[in-house]
Amino acid sequence: MLIGVGLGPGSPDLLTLAAIKALKESSKVFVPGKLAAELVEPYARAEILDFPMIRDKEELRKLWENNARIVAHEAQKGTVSFAVLGDPNFFSTFSHLRKTLKEKYPDIKVTTIPGVSAITAQAARTDMSIESSFIVSDGTPVDTKILLKTKNPQMKRDELLDDGFDEFIYAQRLFMDNEKVTSELPQEGDYFSILVAKRKKKIKNVVYFVGAGPGNPKFITVRGRELLESADLAMYTGSLVNKDVLNCVRGEKLDSHGMKLEDIVDVLAKNVEAGKTVVRLHSGDPSLYGAIIEQIDGLTKRGIDIEIIPGVTSLFASAASLKTQLTLNGVTETLIITRPAGFTLEKDSIKELSRHNATMAVYLGTHKLREVMDEVAYPRDTPAAVVYHASWDDEKIIRGTVGDIADKVEALGIDKSAMIIIGNVLSPDKFKRSHLYG
Repeated sequence: MLIGVGLGPGSPDLLTLAAIKALKESSKVFVPGKLAAELVEPYARAEILDFPMIRDKEELRKLWENNARIVAHEAQKGTVSFAVLGDPNFFSTFSHLRKTLKEKYPDIKVTTIPGVSAITAQAARTDMSIESSFIVSDGTPVDTKILLKTKNPQMKRDELLDDGFDEFIYAQRLFMDNEKVTSELPQEGDYFSILVAKRKKKIKNVVYFVGAGPGNPKFITVRGRELLESADLAMYTGSLVNKDVLNCVRGEKLDSHGMKLEDIVDVLAKNVEAGKTVVRLHSGDPSLYGAIIEQIDGLTKRGIDIEIIPGVTSLFASAASLKTQLTLNGVTETLIITRPAGFTLEKDSIKELSRHNATMAVYLGTHKLREVMDEVAYPRDTPAAVVYHASWDDEKIIRGTVGDIADKVEALGIDKSAMIIIGNVLSPDKFKRSHLYG
């Protein structure tokens, strides 16, 4: 038998009587570190198991299996304890160990003794009362919700089902004489109750195409970040995506710069087929000059589905940096998005499109800025702006006109990774008040 013992936040005075009893009566006590060993020392001699902080999933698997084998050897002979700081069921090393034991040694009975967690300990130390909902997170996607004092469990379940939660446990008066724990939710709940809702992890045969946003890691969507955090593989183009966006990735990161389409599709497909969560990260929004259709076509032919998570494109980040809007009543209600001819485009339509005198946004054209300005039909004094690395730490904003913007940008040596915007919305002086304001 194995007992997971919570030692509390770190003070010897905050161990529970049940924890002390278990430590004294165990034939063997294991701990994950020196601090836990010091708390255990007055009651038992502890053996420290090695749990280094590494991210390599294969190495972690070997580590857990080795430590599980050591603990199982003793637990098969008698009662042993694994003592951890805080509570053994709350962001704990013990949770990982228990999972491995259940997989490798299912005959070993496992139970736990709760401990004072750091959450309530800090409330006591800082004289803070927690009287409303709060979030506890380690940065990973939320797959569990806990509701206290659930008056209408069935009604709450229906609400949570709409949010994707599909596994529920209801408990009331825990550790009291009339304790109740069940997956059958009653219509009316007890004041001393708790409802636990979980999302089951479903393996999908899918590649997630995620928009990374314009560069600032805070501008990625919540869904996009959740997928990056849970990804076993995140493939990105290093020359386009700000690497700070990838700081939340715990799995493998693969730079696709220089890879051929067929190789990209093959890597994505093989990882999905191996049951992994795979993210293909594109700068900005995948639907704008993202070259995703070729990848989707290759994946579809291999029976793999795709899901696209939109992102903030650099055009909208540029407008934010310029502190303007792209369509403006009395100036123009039209926005043209285009690019100049180049290696992947034989002929462009910039000259024809510019005759509309609308706001024009030019992607992938900084290296041809002078050619673009010479070609457009706008008057030479029409406002123009170039925003380099919109939203990045090294963002640069250059304002001018169709006639002089090329000189200003070339003087700064900027020839890539910038957005070109042309139009009177950049210096509006004759706009009309919106009807929204009466």
